[in-house]
Amino acid sequence: MELIREKAAINKHIGRETTQVLLEGDIIVPDIKPDISSILKSEAQIVIPKVNSLTGRISYSGKLAIKILYMAKDGENSVHSISTFAPVDDFLNMEGVLPHAWADFSASIAHMEYRIVNDRKLNYRAVVDVVVDVSENTSADIVRGITNLPSSQQKNTMLVISSLVEKKFDEFTIKDDVVLPKNKPAIRELLSVSFAIANKEVRAFNGRVDISGYLVVLPLYKGSEGDGLIEIAEFELPFSGSIDMAGAKDGGRADVGLSILDNLVGVNPDEDGEDRVLALEAIIGADIKISDNKELVVLEDAYCIDQNLDMKKVPLEYNHLVCRNNNQFNVKEVVALEDAPEILQILTADGLAHLEDIKVVDDKVVVEGFVSANILYVANSDEAPLHSYQASLPIRQVVEAKGARLGMSASVEQTIDHINFNMLSGDEVELRFVLNMDTTVQESISAEYIADINFSPINSEEMDQMPSMVVLYVQKGDSLWGIAKRYNASLEELAHINELDISAELSVGQRLLVVKKVSEEE
Repeated sequence: MELIREKAAINKHIGRETTQVLLEGDIIVPDIKPDISSILKSEAQIVIPKVNSLTGRISYSGKLAIKILYMAKDGENSVHSISTFAPVDDFLNMEGVLPHAWADFSASIAHMEYRIVNDRKLNYRAVVDVVVDVSENTSADIVRGITNLPSSQQKNTMLVISSLVEKKFDEFTIKDDVVLPKNKPAIRELLSVSFAIANKEVRAFNGRVDISGYLVVLPLYKGSEGDGLIEIAEFELPFSGSIDMAGAKDGGRADVGLSILDNLVGVNPDEDGEDRVLALEAIIGADIKISDNKELVVLEDAYCIDQNLDMKKVPLEYNHLVCRNNNQFNVKEVVALEDAPEILQILTADGLAHLEDIKVVDDKVVVEGFVSANILYVANSDEAPLHSYQASLPIRQVVEAKGARLGMSASVEQTIDHINFNMLSGDEVELRFVLNMDTTVQESISAEYIADINFSPINSEEMDQMPSMVVLYVQKGDSLWGIAKRYNASLEELAHINELDISAELSVGQRLLVVKKVSEEE
């Protein structure tokens, strides 16, 4: 008899660490900008494109990008902007990490605050949530079966293992020129440009991953007419492309996280010589993971009539992908302004989604959190002709997840694909955010596999001590195969004597006749 083996790639989970990092510093107003009176609006984004696994630690580097829109002291209705960034370079200690390990890294801003130090300086403090999940691929030599041993004396089971096949970080650039609509004035001064990615779609093919979506661009600027009123425009730039991934399979699973690493915006004249053309360039980072669900039929147990089988079993822990869903939800709320000037005209509204709690229940994932929204508007106030208002919109969504059960783990990647606002009155605004949630449910399974079997002659004295015939009553957990192994009996003969099918389920208290089987030589 010989062992039938198969090498299997298994993704071993090393560990998961969560921490908070405090980033703080000063922002100096450039010499060409006027003094600060008050902050109207701020945007902050943490970008971490470089993550490396080292011995006992995970290192990461990137930047904290900050945009400030502020009221100046150089005149009525004077609005200006500052853009800056601060480098981020840090590490996180993790026991068991080796240089070849794969790290899933995410960083998000949990809290951001600003303080005006003086007319020319701001102080910022950012609390950043950092989550690192580390795994590595290992190879297991698993016994699948035994040659020349009747199949009825071998018991098989199936393992469905989700393993990480390939991980890659790549970049691509989106470049385009867009022209302001004819009903918009030309640009006197560009204040800020917001970028976002919406309607992401990912498809895996043999050897490549196709990515498509929209780059949403929102320029805020001073118009060239009259007093230079604040104007807003919106553009959606479709993009698509392919990234080579050797491990990708047609219809397989590919997880892609997209982030805007950097952007450049230039203002150019149109054919009439007016500054109405925006030259846009955005560098997009793509964090790509290729995973595979492999079904392995392996040997769970075996017995032999005339030999002892000494089995070496190795514990195995692996993740099994239960389900994956992509859904869109509306977060809608009427916001009533409190302690704020009356609205004359809404310029723009934006927000960030924060998920605070993710619970897995039967066939569902319950997600709770909030959208922190910001409304920038023209106010009915001589002291503050422009004003921004912050609001919080609760999120509670139930995502259908077939097969999900209590105790399983779920991860949710959320993006805001679209934002609508409607001014109901001078102090009421209806906000509507379209959230896209990519939900993955996994089950952590603890099992074991047979790595080796030693064969040795059966002890004849022990066999002689066993009764040649036994009448027994079935106990809880007994099976026909297990009884045949225990009494060194032929499964087929045991079923035949008791007028049963070999796959028959037994009832507690059922009476069986068992006849010991001996080899021909004996």
